[in-house]
Amino acid sequence: MIIECDDTIYYPLGGASYIFKNNFMKYIASKIKKDNVIISIGAQPNSSPHLGTLCVFSLAFLLAKELRYIKPKLNVEVLFEVVDTAPAEIIEINGIKYQKDLKTSETMKNVFPEYEEILDYYSKSFNVKYIIRMQKEFNSLKEVKEVDLFILDHLDEIAKALDPDAGRLRMRIPCPICGLTDKNGINNKYDGYIITSSCPYHGEFKTNVETQSHLLEYNTPLRNLVRAIAYAKLNASTSFDSEYVRITGNEYAGFYQEQLMYMVASRFEFDFKSLPMIVYCPMITDWSGAKISKSLYVKEGAYNDLPLYLQNYRGLKAQFGEKGLEIVSTITSEWLKNPEKLFRDYSIFYIKNRFEEYL
Repeated sequence: MIIECDDTIYYPLGGASYIFKNNFMKYIASKIKKDNVIISIGAQPNSSPHLGTLCVFSLAFLLAKELRYIKPKLNVEVLFEVVDTAPAEIIEINGIKYQKDLKTSETMKNVFPEYEEILDYYSKSFNVKYIIRMQKEFNSLKEVKEVDLFILDHLDEIAKALDPDAGRLRMRIPCPICGLTDKNGINNKYDGYIITSSCPYHGEFKTNVETQSHLLEYNTPLRNLVRAIAYAKLNASTSFDSEYVRITGNEYAGFYQEQLMYMVASRFEFDFKSLPMIVYCPMITDWSGAKISKSLYVKEGAYNDLPLYLQNYRGLKAQFGEKGLEIVSTITSEWLKNPEKLFRDYSIFYIKNRFEEYL
């Protein structure tokens, strides 16, 4: 069945866009109390960045630029939190899934220069500095260790909240010999702040979270909770002179954030007002409304019917050069200026039509 359309694009007001239609950026600026702002973004460098990642990166630098325009004395920088603990390879052994992390993979080494290239371009374009932080460095923060210890003190309740099916805490540590990680923490044992993990080849090994929190890895909901509470602690701290604001994809908005972050954090009386503000970047969807995803999570060859410039940054650069990133920032700048364009998602066909204006 062929459904024809007239290519007219509508931006109906609704929800947040109805409330913030005239003052979205002023509202964000009004909530910032410190003189220094860190805009946090994250990504798993397991492939050439796809369009969703490019939009998040662009939006972060544009947000920094707009905040400085409203409050000229603000010092704003972008922080790229590299999720290098995400799986590069998943192996099943005796019915248990193990993973090899990105930080030890050739995949990350091959694609990471592309992420740096994008950051460099937007940094120069908008005169905004950026920082790159790996997960080990993040986990080494005092505030993160405090959150880790708190989670272990309330292990059962938090595990059930974040994993309603199995009630398992997905806090994990790679084997110090081969790097294999029990992806779902199935064989983990907890004794206070000591985690005993198991490698199928090298047996059990222990981690003392009080002294080795930098070794920890988390699944996405747990990492999201740890990051939010750690940032809340830093935002509320008078000895830390910066304030965190986060940008992430719209697929993590709504029920996900409400149930797996806000409800859990508030249950343990963390200061809700200090939890970092999150700006959600519109999701880029395929024809069916599904998120355009990376190859690890969809079948091999998915989206090969799309032009290369719509598949990833490598294809975009080959087609447009630096102009490709400029086009992305042109589109995302409209989202910040017009909330009715921000609080929604966009199909790949919309993006294709926008790029065709430049072909």
